[in-house]
Amino acid sequence: MRSKKMLIGIALMMCVVFGAGAVVGASSKAEPGSAGDPLITKSYLEERLKSINTSSTGEESSDKITALEKEIQQLEKENETLKTKLDDAIKSIDRANFKKVTLKKGKKLVLRYGSELIFYSGDATFKTTNNTYILDETERQHVKSGTNGIQYHRYLIRSKCELVPTTTAVVYVRGNFS
Repeated sequence: MRSKKMLIGIALMMCVVFGAGAVVGASSKAEPGSAGDPLITKSYLEERLKSINTSSTGEESSDKITALEKEIQQLEKENETLKTKLDDAIKSIDRANFKKVTLKKGKKLVLRYGSELIFYSGDATFKTTNNTYILDETERQHVKSGTNGIQYHRYLIRSKCELVPTTTAVVYVRGNFS
């Protein structure tokens, strides 16, 4: 009898332990689809898919994209305007400093240290007294006395020199010349 009571006691205790475990497991609020509750309902799945679709392809995202595209177009226009203004400023500075000089055959142009010259048309020869170099900035090379100027090339004069035209020549000069 005693063993029967003990058996009933152990069975009763096991029921209490398993019952308490079931209550604790049921009361844990694991989110559907998480590791705690891997099963989800159809309504939960539809709700989640709907929220994902709204955030990735909804009107709100479309409006943001449109606004950003308009901003990009505006910035591109501003960039082009600034480029044009910069180019115009550079051209006006260069034009303001260079002077057009037309040389007739038999006349000479005396250029001094630091002068710059751009050949526009005609033929002319550089002459120096001490055979110093003249820098052809277009080709990034030194040229010696007796060298003919090349059309549209820019020259930097490193010492006093003369430019003697063999035909009528048009040059643009900046710096000290006579």
